[in-house]
Amino acid sequence: RLATRRIDSPPSDDDGMRRLRRDTSASSFLGRVRTPPTASALSTASACRGQRHSAAREIETEASLAVERDCKRLFFRLTSAAMLLRVRTKDGTERLTMDPDAQLSGLRSQIATSFQVPVQQQQLHLSEQVGPVMKKGRLLSPNENATDLRQLGIISGSMLFLDYEMERQNTAVNEAYKKDPFISLVKEGELRRQGTNQWTLTNFLDYRSTKEFKLEAPPEPHCKFVQVDPAASQSFINFMILCGFQSKRLGILYGKWVEDDEGNSGVQVHAIFEPKQDSTSEEIALLEDEETESRLHALALMLGLTRVGVMIAHPARQYAFSVNEVLLAAKMHGEAVKADPEKGKRFVTMKARPVLQDEKDIEGVATMEAYQVTDQCVALAEREAFSQSNTDPRVAKTAKDCCFIVDKKEQRKTTMEPLVARVFDIARPFESPLGTGFPIENRHCARRKRTCTPARNPPSEATLRRESFSQRVKALRRLNPRS
Repeated sequence: RLATRRIDSPPSDDDGMRRLRRDTSASSFLGRVRTPPTASALSTASACRGQRHSAAREIETEASLAVERDCKRLFFRLTSAAMLLRVRTKDGTERLTMDPDAQLSGLRSQIATSFQVPVQQQQLHLSEQVGPVMKKGRLLSPNENATDLRQLGIISGSMLFLDYEMERQNTAVNEAYKKDPFISLVKEGELRRQGTNQWTLTNFLDYRSTKEFKLEAPPEPHCKFVQVDPAASQSFINFMILCGFQSKRLGILYGKWVEDDEGNSGVQVHAIFEPKQDSTSEEIALLEDEETESRLHALALMLGLTRVGVMIAHPARQYAFSVNEVLLAAKMHGEAVKADPEKGKRFVTMKARPVLQDEKDIEGVATMEAYQVTDQCVALAEREAFSQSNTDPRVAKTAKDCCFIVDKKEQRKTTMEPLVARVFDIARPFESPLGTGFPIENRHCARRKRTCTPARNPPSEATLRRESFSQRVKALRRLNPRS
């Protein structure tokens, strides 16, 4: 800073005479008659003028020395100390320390080292003061790399503008943030998450997209039709009827990937395997049996069959699937896709259920339906993005930091309709060439405990043929021993 002091010019002789006349004038009350100055008054005025001249010269000398000292101090600061430059980028304003004797090439190299921006992508601009705001100025060309920063007008405190196309990660670390004790605290049973201190808009949008699951109407299923062997399906449904559909049950469908004459993709179900399970009316609980799994896999290979779907039987209810049933089907669907990425997409999810009283258009006491979980459902299940609600088995809920996007609205809970597609064509005639006379394993009817007296005179086969289907079911129930 340059300090200057305004020095008044010494008074002239005319000014002194005027002041002297004003001071020595004597006025009467009537005529105001002025007397001429005396010799003593003139000598006093001359002495005052000399003192004022000497005082002015002393003040001027002190001001000149102060200005010289300030200039020397400023010059020493600009030439000897390191320069602190401000660099404004799309990721924020950062500071850079440079040698005052450095050239533009050294500045570019320092930017590449500190900000991880290659020299080829650097577009460096000077700044211009437009009113109270600093704006982008002239572009520094590569031809000026050998020019000193001083010659370019870059001094300590200068603002530069840096443009680049790449996305870089800001490595600035806040010491106070590192010493925060609450960062190291996690909930019991959780792993510590490695967070970030500074975010860019692009990074935040990428992160947020992994936590938002947009749900729309389910697309067309990859499987257009399902053909099921009548003997296999009837055996499975008859067992559930005998048990009164009191508990859930799971069966694994084995068959082949097929196509019809029109080129539509579908599956043929030749057999239904019922694994060991301890299911209830609320949940399906499969029991591990590695030996049976290995034997089953070897037998399916010899017969030329593969796992094409899953069958789920459940008690009477008003909704199609619970969330845990969809998660189980999606897990098996994902395993089929991994085994055969192209044909595994046809994996079907069938269900056997009792006919409700208000369903007048469906004949019989039980029916089968075919569905297919969507590719989005398989991906979300693999990520464990949602789980079943504790209060309603129909409702799926996400984690605390995730949400579903339904009709452009964020919500943490939803039903399974957007994640399951219906396969309507299941009535095509088909009969598997395979057959067996062995009893079906792992069948333990989980009926409710109640008083049941077996019939003394079992009905004959002729009587059963004449009776209706419901009457035959009741007769078979009376013949079946209690579990």
